[in-house]
Amino acid sequence: MSLGKHFINDVDVPVDRALRAQLARDPALRLIESEKVLFCQQASESQKVILLSGGGSGHEPAHAGYLGEGMLDICVAGNIFASPSAKQILSGLNALSTPRGALVSVKNYTGDRLNFGLAVEKAKADGRAVNVVVVGDDVSIEHPGLVGRRGMAGVVFVHKVAGAAAAKGADLARVTHLAQTVADSLVTVGVSLDRCSVPQRADQESLPFGELEYGMGIHNEPGVQRSAIPSLQETVSNVLRMLTRPSSQRWYPQQRQEMALMVNNLGGLSILELNVIADELACQLRHENFRIKRIVSGTFVPSLDAPGFSVTLLGLDEEIDELLGAPTTAPAWPSSSKADLDGLKNRIVKPIAVAGTTSSAEPLYTVSGRVVEKVIAAVARSITETEPLITRYDTIAGDGDCGETLVNGVNGMGGTSGAIYAIFFNAVSNAIATRNVATSSADGLAFAMSQALQDGLAELYRYTPARQGHRTLMDALIPFIGTFAVEQDLKKACAAAVSGAESTRSLAPVLGRASYANRNHFVAEGGLPDPGAIGAASVVNGIKDGLARD
Repeated sequence: MSLGKHFINDVDVPVDRALRAQLARDPALRLIESEKVLFCQQASESQKVILLSGGGSGHEPAHAGYLGEGMLDICVAGNIFASPSAKQILSGLNALSTPRGALVSVKNYTGDRLNFGLAVEKAKADGRAVNVVVVGDDVSIEHPGLVGRRGMAGVVFVHKVAGAAAAKGADLARVTHLAQTVADSLVTVGVSLDRCSVPQRADQESLPFGELEYGMGIHNEPGVQRSAIPSLQETVSNVLRMLTRPSSQRWYPQQRQEMALMVNNLGGLSILELNVIADELACQLRHENFRIKRIVSGTFVPSLDAPGFSVTLLGLDEEIDELLGAPTTAPAWPSSSKADLDGLKNRIVKPIAVAGTTSSAEPLYTVSGRVVEKVIAAVARSITETEPLITRYDTIAGDGDCGETLVNGVNGMGGTSGAIYAIFFNAVSNAIATRNVATSSADGLAFAMSQALQDGLAELYRYTPARQGHRTLMDALIPFIGTFAVEQDLKKACAAAVSGAESTRSLAPVLGRASYANRNHFVAEGGLPDPGAIGAASVVNGIKDGLARD
């Protein structure tokens, strides 16, 4: 997405609107709209330590997503990437009674430290018991100087442990101690392919297309190192190297120590991509003998829509591990975090074989393995040669994967076309196996094959509404089967398939993804043949070529 391109560029108060939307998810939530304070209404006077956090907006679900039993009680939101004021924060501290005291957790940024600190001091002056824990978990900068380490996604571990301890009835001193212990046992490093896109900001710098940046913060701050985009394995290895480098000034992860792992989406990655990254992290950590007892993966503290991720490691002891696993109603915390990397291989199982029946009839025709290999190789060659053209057509009219799907089909095809081919060829195979043909002559074999092909087509009709003229692979397959039934000549049937595929240039799509495409794309190209039909013609021509080489 282009930087600065947003649906909400014309919305005057996006943060206010976003906070108001939270009220619909939980009837216990209350909003002090003028101060951007969201909190959980207490049923009666609280008998627990109250937890408050917050900061600039743009990091959702932080911090409103962590409101709930067992985590935060109050959150205070600033504008996008801007600290809330001390007045707002003090309003948050006043939102609930705190007879057992309150703990404020804040990420280490100058504005947050000053504004939260001022509010806490004012609350103390009023006789309130309030403690503060500052979280600075970013270790991408090896020597951060006086300003200290930036606060990143590790703050969520602090919320979880402190919230669970408070829910169990721990006093303020104990809750503060546990929160500080977690904050002191955290390391985080972020990496991103680009900057995030800030609403209502016209001029925004982006990274060059072929580069990424290590040490990316959560406020569009520059990282510590740019490089050409390496392999995922190398990217993850570089992040882990930064996380685990020894330090005499802070806690750092060591082999065989029990730890929790957080894989945090910085906002712009798909779930698929994040899961692949999480798998690579788990593999490398296990290989290096790091003991990962808990894993959470998802969007915890993003930077709007930055296309990157951060990795957090937390050292565990028995109590902190138990508190991480304690229940919470906060919607943004995953329901389970237990991990067992050592037993991973034992949980990858083979598919259960489906028992089938074997026909006792004599085979209609015996085909040597050599012929089968030649046919498969010829089909692969034909599809590979046609793939660039199919992909180009499908990129314009569909999602661009038709050619790749066909190439992969030699080893096992997925997608819509994969299912159609599988149903058809299985039906043809079943028809051949169940027909009794008392001849082994070439004419008898051709007739039997034509009957089997027609049976396969009839079976396919049960599962798809596609017919000739609908601009699908059926526009090649149906003429192929019809011509072979009449002529019993493979060359003529293949020619009919090619002609049928070409005829789709003038057809309007009515099925599949192409039916949603803008018709102007087709007109601009002077008419496009259907990629699936081109692929089907390529498949049958490959079969013909393979048999001809025998």
